[in-house]
Amino acid sequence: MTIMLSRHLAVTALLVAAALAAGTAATWADPPGYLFMDIQDNSALVLHPPREQAMAQISKQPTQLPDDLASAIADGAQPIGASHIILAYHGQLYLLPDKAVKEGHMASHMVASMASGTSN
Repeated sequence: MTIMLSRHLAVTALLVAAALAAGTAATWADPPGYLFMDIQDNSALVLHPPREQAMAQISKQPTQLPDDLASAIADGAQPIGASHIILAYHGQLYLLPDKAVKEGHMASHMVASMASGTSN
């Protein structure tokens, strides 16, 4: 009976250790959606530019808007093209079209590759 109890405790201890190790590894992984976020049609995010060396803030979740509100917000605005970059630089927030920056590499590809490199 003591051997059965010891074996049961050993198996339980191994399972708990494996679960703790898996939980620790999961907390080190990048949370999904923090590097790139998909925004559906009629959705909006609020951006606040950096102020006095603070980070720029983007609302965490896109908000689904009624069509009349989305239309009122977009009234008079120009849609952006295929690829644009949002850049916080020296306390200013920029939205600019993609362009070649280094040795003919596009800014969007360089930003994306640097983001995927930091997640390793």
